Amino acid sequence: MNRSAKIVVLATLGVAALLTAPAGAQGFGANKEKVTLQRKLPALIHLPGETIKITVTSADEDGALPYDFQALLETELLKDDPNLRDDDNPSTQIICQITEYSHPEPIYTNKLGTGQAVGASNSPLSQLSRTASKIGATQRITGKIDVSFQAKDATGRVLISDNIDSTYDREFDSAGNSTSHGVFGQVSGTFSHAKGGAKSEDGPPTPAELRSRLIIDAVQQIAEHLVDSNENVDVLLARKDGPLEEGDKDAMTGLWERALETYETAPPFPKPEEDAYRLYDIGVAYEALAYQAEDQKAAMKYLDQAAINYGKAIDAKPDEKYFVEPQKRIETAIAHYRELQKEQDDAARAKTDLAANPAGGKGLTNAQVITMVKSGIDEATVLQAIRGAAAVNFDLSPAGQKALTAGGVSPRELSEMKTQAAKKPATIVHKGLNNTQIITMVKAGMEDQTIIQTINGASAIDFDLSPTGQQTLVSSGVSAHVLNAMKARSQRKPTTTPGHA
Repeated sequence: MNRSAKIVVLATLGVAALLTAPAGAQGFGANKEKVTLQRKLPALIHLPGETIKITVTSADEDGALPYDFQALLETELLKDDPNLRDDDNPSTQIICQITEYSHPEPIYTNKLGTGQAVGASNSPLSQLSRTASKIGATQRITGKIDVSFQAKDATGRVLISDNIDSTYDREFDSAGNSTSHGVFGQVSGTFSHAKGGAKSEDGPPTPAELRSRLIIDAVQQIAEHLVDSNENVDVLLARKDGPLEEGDKDAMTGLWERALETYETAPPFPKPEEDAYRLYDIGVAYEALAYQAEDQKAAMKYLDQAAINYGKAIDAKPDEKYFVEPQKRIETAIAHYRELQKEQDDAARAKTDLAANPAGGKGLTNAQVITMVKSGIDEATVLQAIRGAAAVNFDLSPAGQKALTAGGVSPRELSEMKTQAAKKPATIVHKGLNNTQIITMVKAGMEDQTIIQTINGASAIDFDLSPTGQQTLVSSGVSAHVLNAMKARSQRKPTTTPGHA
């Protein structure tokens, strides 16, 4: 055998070695063990009705992108809330703008086993070397989608808005195994999250698969803002001999309390980077218990513990790529539950205030009714409060009724307000148009010109234009034009009608 032939044989053997070399251990075992958690998330808002209309636009050259995005978003929303339906006169408009979509060609890094770049020679040996390099090449696949969205009620009032994005950035070796720490679904929205479990074993996605993954992830993020979601999430379990293996057996059968006890009572591994996997499994167990909890406070407690243990695992072994995604998933769940808790606290506070002083001391007002509605108090309770008020002080002018409707007050509630206004005139004389009423009109979405006309046409005013009062007005969204009109009107005397205090 001559020298050239020997070199060719050695190069061929080198290629075979690249193809048959075992993948390095990831700390989760070669055959990664998964459990499926049923992840429950409360919506960040309550939609005002059951009809929706989705509009999606994009400046991207892919003309099918908006259509596909709209179809998938509608499917996702209706899957999570079967009561919803598409309608041309919707109670909620969902407007999405795809601001960026990119999926560049994969980047290949061709290197020989020595780490040297392949030459450009056309000799048989160089051609074989390039073939060996291509087989052993590392390819980096990236993609990104950015979406801005708003949800508006029938009056045009913005219920919620956010900018979300989904990114994909991974490197794969010649066998299709992920070699990078990039995690599919890393996002940076206000309530960022990462869906599902690790997917490196899926191999590099085709352009069509990558497009689908990016769209689905972005769609799911938007859906989680608007409706309660219930999804299956694949989560990896760390595999270690001894207690962790025993705990994993309980986890695989859904016995999460037993699994948690096994993980927590197991002696910590001597090396922090090894004990990181025990801490990770503790986080998984707490996360599973959170999704099973019927009580919201218990769910929050479990989620907090999951976040703590996932964080400890990352601190102990920051280079473990499979620790990153669960931490992001937990952060999203906590954000959703905290928002729900805030809504419930506001509703409870409104009920307490109403029970203690149903008439507000001056008679039940438009602003108080709107506050009750927005706090999530059910219609029957609001109707009872209107009927039970010792006195009412409603503004049922056209502008007042428009503000009530924009504030979410139902036709039945408005009708009852009219009935009680005829029966129970306010026992305390209204002093005049005040700061609270101006803020209510602004938040109801009334135009500045309409509010200014109301200010100029008011028979009496009771504005607080002190520095503190003005600061409250501005922070509540009152524009400079409206504030100037309030100041100009306050110069006219008297500020209250004759005979009034």
